[in-house]
Amino acid sequence: MLKHTISLTVLIFLATHGLNATAASLPESLGLEYEVSLGVAELGSLKARLTRQADHYVVTAETYAEGMASILLGGTVREICRFTEKDGVVIPRHYRIIREGKDAFDRSVSFDWNERRVVFSSGGDTVIADGYIVDNCSVTFAFIAGGASIFEERTLHIVGGKKVRRFENLDVSDEQVTTPLGEFDTVRIEQVRFDKPDRKLIIWLAPGRNNLPVKIVDQRKSRPDTIMLLKSVEGL
Repeated sequence: MLKHTISLTVLIFLATHGLNATAASLPESLGLEYEVSLGVAELGSLKARLTRQADHYVVTAETYAEGMASILLGGTVREICRFTEKDGVVIPRHYRIIREGKDAFDRSVSFDWNERRVVFSSGGDTVIADGYIVDNCSVTFAFIAGGASIFEERTLHIVGGKKVRRFENLDVSDEQVTTPLGEFDTVRIEQVRFDKPDRKLIIWLAPGRNNLPVKIVDQRKSRPDTIMLLKSVEGL
């Protein structure tokens, strides 16, 4: 993954704020593209494609560095996940992340839902007793599938290639946001990392557009904000 970007999939525990967005069924096919920047500097783009295959969904997400960023940050990062969906809840089955070029790696994660155990190919596993468990690749589609009420009063656990990040809700408000696709009325969800409270994840969700995350910001005191803005949508 780009060092200064967040996975499409880096997202979010969602709480309601006087707004209860209607859950939307996932389409047979869906494409999303985000432009990614670090402060005012453009880094590249992130593209994700969802397809339905029999009784499950498959997502391929790719993060591309452009210009000088491609030299400084290394090659393309590809994430692949498989999950099922029931009653608006996404259930991860497998996750894989592959980095090409500089600092290359290939990691995968499997899920044992009988024990709520997450098993890493790099070694180790962890049992998560409560909360909503998703991976970096499937979390965006969990918002679309479930809407606000599915995430209400839940801790969110986001599984990456080597660890699980736990997020708690800090603040929820209504806000209008401008993106390359135009203006959206959104719910702004401010998240705080449980083990690193100096790090925040802020997401702008558009209930009027099937709960699409139209803007995502990774905020840290040590550097400028990493910003993802929705650039295009196909299939929804």
